[in-house]
Amino acid sequence: MPAENHEETRPPASNGAPASTISSASNGASVTNGASRTNGTSSTVSRALRLIEDGVLDHANIDALCERLGIGARQLRRLFNKHLGTSPIQVARIRRAHFARRLIETTSLSMAHIAQAAGFGSVRRFNAVINEVYGCPPTALRRSPTRSEGKLELQIPVEGPFPWDRMLRFLEPWTSSGVEQVVGDRYYRTASFGKVAGEICVTYEPNSSELCVRVSSSLGGNLLDVVSGVRRLFDVDADVQAITDRLGTDPFLKSCMEATPGLRVPGAFDYFETAVMMLLNQHITPEEASDLMDRIVDKYGKRIETSQPSLTHVFPTPYVLSNARLEAVGVPTRRSRSIQALAKAVHEGALRLDGSPSLDTAIDGLRSIAEVSATTAQYIAMRVYREPDAFPSSNHHLRSALSNNGAPVSTPELEARAATWRPWRAYAAMYLWNSFLGEGRDASRLWVRASEPPQANQVA
Repeated sequence: MPAENHEETRPPASNGAPASTISSASNGASVTNGASRTNGTSSTVSRALRLIEDGVLDHANIDALCERLGIGARQLRRLFNKHLGTSPIQVARIRRAHFARRLIETTSLSMAHIAQAAGFGSVRRFNAVINEVYGCPPTALRRSPTRSEGKLELQIPVEGPFPWDRMLRFLEPWTSSGVEQVVGDRYYRTASFGKVAGEICVTYEPNSSELCVRVSSSLGGNLLDVVSGVRRLFDVDADVQAITDRLGTDPFLKSCMEATPGLRVPGAFDYFETAVMMLLNQHITPEEASDLMDRIVDKYGKRIETSQPSLTHVFPTPYVLSNARLEAVGVPTRRSRSIQALAKAVHEGALRLDGSPSLDTAIDGLRSIAEVSATTAQYIAMRVYREPDAFPSSNHHLRSALSNNGAPVSTPELEARAATWRPWRAYAAMYLWNSFLGEGRDASRLWVRASEPPQANQVA
C-alpha cells in the first residue's frame, strides 16, 4: 500500500466543478462523480479521474498514475488545479474517506479493518483524515450496521433514473458460466484479488435508489476494489443529465430516452475477462462464443467454493491464458492466437485495459496486438475502456434504427448524424440497441454478431 502523501487535507474549493466532484459526504457517492463529466474538463483529467476511481492511487503512487497517462506529475497537478481546484492525491484521499464512512455506517467491521479496506496506510492516518473531512472521529459516524451471516452488505447510491432490468438484460447473454450469472433481478459473480477470492451479489433498490452489494467475508480486505468494480460494471457514475441534454437534440434519440430514461453502458468488473469475451464473439454466434467461454473457464479458471452452486471459478489471469493452448478446448487457431497475444500484452504491461489510453490510442493498441476488427475494438472501448464516445458505426442494428425508407442507413450516413452526439455516442448506441429489445429480440444479437460481414482477412 503506498505511503500517504501529507498534503493539506481540507476539502478544497471546487473551482467551478460540481460539488459532487470534491465532496459528497452526505450520501457517500463517488468522490469523482460528476468531475469527469464537467464541461471544459480535459480528457486527461477525465481519464485520470476514472483511474483514481478504479483505485490506482490505492495501490501505487502518483508517478504510476502519470506513467499510465503519459504525462509528468507536475503537468497532472497543474491540470487538476486548473479544472478541479485540487490535486490527484486529495481526490484519492477524499474518495477513501467517503468509502470509509459508508463502511462505518453500514457494517460492524472494526475501525482497523475499515482503515485497511479503505486504503489508509495506518489507523492513525485514517483517524486524522476522517476528522479533517467530517469534523469528528470515526466512532461518531457509527450506526447500527446491516448484518448478514458470513457476508458484508454495502450500499452504493445511484443518481437519477436507473433502468436496472435493462442493464441485466444486456448483461445476461454475456455472462460466463461458473464466473457470473443473472438470476431474476440479481447479479452474481466471483471475484479474485491476489490470493483471496469470493463472491458478490448485486441488487437494486428503487425506493432508495441504491445498489445493494453483498460481499463474502473473504473479500473483506478488498471492499474498495469490489465497489470500484461494481461502479464500473453498472456505470453508476454516468452523467445522465449531460447525456440527456446532448442526445435529446436528436428527435429519434429523444423519444428513445423518454421511453427508457437513464440507460447506462454496461462496463467491466474484470477488464481482461470482458475483453476476452468480446474477442470470442467476433463473427460467430453468441451461443458459440458462450460455449467457448465456458470451456476456457472450466479448463483454465481457478476453482473456488461459494454459496452459489453455479459459481465455481474465477476467470483465468492474463498470465495463464498467455500460455494456454486454447485450440484444445475448441477455440479456432487464429482466435486462440489473438487471445494469447492480448493476454501476453496485458500481463507484460504492453497494453492496459484500465481506461488510461485515449480512445484512438486504445483502438490502435488493440488492433496492433491482436486480430481485432474495427467494430470489436469499438465494443471493447465501450465496455472495457469505458469510453463514452466509442461508437461501432458499422453495426447493422444501429444503422437499421435510423432506416432510410425501410433500409438501413449507410455507415457514412450514420457517422455523419452521430457527429452531433459527441461526446456521448456510446450512450446513443445503447439507446438505439434498446429500441429493438421491445420487439422480443435477444440482447446478445445486438452487439458483435450484428455487424457487417468480415473481410477476407478477418477469418474467425
